[in-house]
Amino acid sequence: MDRMNRQPLPGNEADKLESLWAKYREACPDPESGANFMPLLWQKIEARRVETTSVFRHMAQAWAVAALALTLIIAVLIPRLQKEPIYSANTYVEVLDEAHANDAVDLLAGGEVE
Repeated sequence: MDRMNRQPLPGNEADKLESLWAKYREACPDPESGANFMPLLWQKIEARRVETTSVFRHMAQAWAVAALALTLIIAVLIPRLQKEPIYSANTYVEVLDEAHANDAVDLLAGGEVE
């Protein structure tokens, strides 16, 4: 739309528009121009970036420490809890033979097997 073809706003709407522009200027002041404008702007950006990443960095470090502690606890406790081996190197027949080894001695000694 061309600026020349605009129709003027009625008085009440023009006042509303001017008050809106005034609020906008208060909320968003003009940046200070000068030799340090860009360095100061980048310092502000970096400060915000560090604040945000430091929160995530602290959370990640806390989780890493917790995982390490849990791993160490498991590594120390599991060998102490396993007093007997879970598996047997003997076959099923050898285990039965060891369980009933005294029966053969009793038969040779003349005792009765019940």
